[in-house]
Amino acid sequence: MKSDTIGPRLTGYGLAAALGLVGGFCFQWIGSPLPWFLGPMLFNAVFAIAGAPILGPDVLRPIALPVLGVMLGSAFLPEIFRNAGAWALSLGLIPFYVALSSGVNYAYFRRIARRDPVTSFFSSVPGGLNDMIILGEEYGGDTRQIALSHSMRILVSVLFLALTLVLMLGVSGRAIPRPVTHLSDISPAGGLVLLGCAVAGPFLGRVLRFPARYLLGPLFLSATAHLAGAVESGPPTLLSLSAQFVLGTGVGARFAGVSFASAALSMLHGMISSLIALAISAAIAVVALQAADIAFFEAFLGYAPGGMMEMSLLALAIGQSVAYVTIAHVTRYVIVMFTAPTVFSRLRTRW
Repeated sequence: MKSDTIGPRLTGYGLAAALGLVGGFCFQWIGSPLPWFLGPMLFNAVFAIAGAPILGPDVLRPIALPVLGVMLGSAFLPEIFRNAGAWALSLGLIPFYVALSSGVNYAYFRRIARRDPVTSFFSSVPGGLNDMIILGEEYGGDTRQIALSHSMRILVSVLFLALTLVLMLGVSGRAIPRPVTHLSDISPAGGLVLLGCAVAGPFLGRVLRFPARYLLGPLFLSATAHLAGAVESGPPTLLSLSAQFVLGTGVGARFAGVSFASAALSMLHGMISSLIALAISAAIAVVALQAADIAFFEAFLGYAPGGMMEMSLLALAIGQSVAYVTIAHVTRYVIVMFTAPTVFSRLRTRW
């Protein structure tokens, strides 16, 4: 790294961290769920859009994601198998959600936002941010608009659901207290198991070709270890909160370099598209509630267009099944990745 770039980069990292700390303390003070994820995310997003020279801690992401994966995996308990039948019915609705949400949002982007067909398609499909950008670029779409649409999808989904939990249901960071885990609470053997899950998980994820291998690999190993009874606790609470802080800051910092004046319209369309997808998610969650007897918010988080990491964290915060929400989002990801290129190729012949 050149010496003349070290100063600005350190300033960017320091500013992002400072904003994250202020946001985290503010959200903790107001009793928000996930204060150390939502606070850093929102404060950094707002200041990034305002033009602050923020740099996200991307270098720490490969460390923070395994910690989060191990933490989410610790929520997998043997009781999850009792609901396997209801889950199967609910998961069977995901293809309908993907098709309906993609179709309605495609029509919105084409007819209202006036985007070209390629950009409209890959802006509307509820897949992974990076995957949709890569596919959209490969087929000639506007990657900037695709990136903004999916970044807004994650931001709006997380904030909307968090506000819904607080305002409509009265859920707060104090409403469902979670036991605090100190390092001294973890046995040496349990600590080695958790550390092994975090270290080996990304390598297993690469071998098995997991999406988001730094998250899903450790989550898979941690869930297996907890279901087998090899370990009972999760990682230390301070470590888990630090990981949420890093990842929340990173999500907010994605908006760095986005001028509000030049991107306002794209962001508005992304916000409206996100609300459309959330409305469809809620409608299908009602169907799942009636047909599969799954709790509404559990199903809503499973269908919601936010990212797997963010929705799983919200599930953990409100005491819903992390296992169900994680499996639902993995199912959606697999469906999108296997069908989106084929569907796009067939539709393209009609344009």
